[in-house]
Order: sequence, then C-alpha cells, then structure tokens
Amino acid sequence: MNEIEVKAKLIDKEKVLECIKNSGAEFLGKKHQKDIVFWPNHIRKIEEGVNLLGINYLRIRNQESENGKKIIFTLKQPTTNQSDCKEYEIEIKEADIDNLESIILNLGFYEFCITEKNRETYKLGEIEICVDDVVGLGKYIELEKFGKVEETEKIQDELSEVLKSWGVKKEQHTWDGYDILSYKLKNNL
Repeated sequence: MNEIEVKAKLIDKEKVLECIKNSGAEFLGKKHQKDIVFWPNHIRKIEEGVNLLGINYLRIRNQESENGKKIIFTLKQPTTNQSDCKEYEIEIKEADIDNLESIILNLGFYEFCITEKNRETYKLGEIEICVDDVVGLGKYIELEKFGKVEETEKIQDELSEVLKSWGVKKEQHTWDGYDILSYKLKNNL
C-alpha cells in the first residue's frame, strides 16, 4: 500500500481547524518534527518539471511529542508523484544517528535539506489530517490515505474534495514535499 496525499498551503488556518473539528475528526496530538532529507549524489539541482519518479530518497526524522521522543528512518520511493510514495520505516536509537548518517553518505547520498515543523494530527475515518507550521515555509495541510498505486488519482480527488469542502482552493495545492518547497525557496524558483 502506498501513502497517498494531497497537500495545500493554508491561507486561513483557524477556519480550516474549525472545519476539521466540526467534521468529527479525532484529535491525535501535537508533534515537533525535524527532518534531515538525503538525496542521491547524482541529483544536485532540481528544476521545474524534473521527473523524480523512481528516485529513492531517505529521511531521518527526530520527533518529539507528549508521548516522548522517536527517531524514525524512512526510505521513500515516489510512484506517480512526490505525494504518492511507498515508504519503508524503522525506529532507531538516538545514539545510532551519527553511524546511520555515515552509512547514508557512503551509500552515495548527500544531505539535501533540513526541515522543521510543528504538526497537529487528526483522524477522519481512513484519512489522516496533518496541519503543519513549517519553519520558513508557513502553514500547510496534508490529507493522507493508504491505497493501491492504481487508486492514486481517485484517492487524491477524494482528498481534494475534502479540502474543497473546508474552503481550501485547488490553486493552494502543491505536489512538492517540504524538502522541494524549501529548495525552491532557497533557490528563488
């Protein structure tokens, strides 16, 4: 199963949060996440329209919540776009981060960017809702649902309709991850 998502920039976070609460979504908690994203050495420049399908990338996520601290290592494999990925995750010990980073670098990856965000998470049926305040980028919302790759378009349309019902317009959507958005901001793209 793939994690399929739709992401959008929020213009009115408070209005959207009110819509989420009125929808009956269950509040799951707040987290602070710091992600170190690693890209393959042969991809040093991201240009508009570059096809990143089939390009594996890696992430080390340092996550703190009221439930404690977790370090999660993830391999992401985009299948139809960056918002539709196969993900493989394992939790690691904080003491292993330096060794893991050395392994990643020696496998031919480099540190592409670091992103930091505060995240509020909700659950509405099979949909996970993440409301993010991303350092340097602003406020975003992600709706995520698991499904088969052949269901990607259908699921993304379903998630887009939920956002639309909350007043989030199509032109606010982005198919880029926070890593790419950070890169574009840094490089004036």
